[in-house]
Amino acid sequence: MSNPVLVMGSDFNRYILKNEEVDIDGNKQNFNCMFLNELLACKIGEYLNVPIPEPAIARIDRRLIDNSPVMRFTYRFKEGCYFASEELSEVENNLMENMSELMEMRKPYIVRSWNVFFDNIINKKDIAKILAFDILIGNFDRYTNEGNILISLSDKGRRIYAIDHGHAFWGPTWNQGKINHLNNDKLDQDYIIYFLNSILKINQGSLNGLGTIFRALESHVDLSNVNQHDFIEIVHNIESIDEEFLDDCFKEVPDSWFINKPTQIALYKKFILNQKNMIRHIIQELAKRGAFTNFRGGALEWKKEKQYGTA
Repeated sequence: MSNPVLVMGSDFNRYILKNEEVDIDGNKQNFNCMFLNELLACKIGEYLNVPIPEPAIARIDRRLIDNSPVMRFTYRFKEGCYFASEELSEVENNLMENMSELMEMRKPYIVRSWNVFFDNIINKKDIAKILAFDILIGNFDRYTNEGNILISLSDKGRRIYAIDHGHAFWGPTWNQGKINHLNNDKLDQDYIIYFLNSILKINQGSLNGLGTIFRALESHVDLSNVNQHDFIEIVHNIESIDEEFLDDCFKEVPDSWFINKPTQIALYKKFILNQKNMIRHIIQELAKRGAFTNFRGGALEWKKEKQYGTA
């Protein structure tokens, strides 16, 4: 696990600090694209008005490391730049004892519990934004990791937030498999099927949508009217993303977070600018496969597609 740690920033706000050096079943790994994935996803999410905690670039200096053995030895932090996100206030969660075992047993009351958990949030219309956003950035593990959705309490009510995008864009590690996926030129029905099968593979092949969390979320997405459904605006906004906007996003990424900066920027841009034009088709295929309980059939209508340049 990445073992995020809660820290106090120089602005006196509290942040969740992450580390690319992770421990998986006793094996140390370097998720060398995790910070890049996180910050890029947050910048795109901000543009799309997806509810995401405020991101930050945390600079840890030598004095902090020298004076904090816990940071150095327990959490393995070193001097440098790290990705952090502002702590949400009054966070709820829906975790239960032995949650993973119960989900594997497909106990029906688990699904009902998650449905109730999301039932009285004040920003239900943001759920469609989160689902479309995940398709855009290739964030496959949202719906098996119940910790990737949070509810924060405020004076106005309960609000849903999407967190943890380090595994987006085909994974947290810069390797040939990730490169091949980002560099894909085949944007047709075969790609749509491959993309959906990749989601199902990550989510243990669930034939009933994309998993327990997805099922609880999608029940709040209205597709009953194909001419006026909940995905229309977010998909239109996704399709408005252009190369200039992405260039501005990459300018905010510290150089130390890149392995090969020119190549990574070019391939990330290529993937996003291609993927944005596939969103409506992927959503239609998901609906056709029965992923949305409020879908009654037919071809979903969309706003007129704009043409933008590609990388």
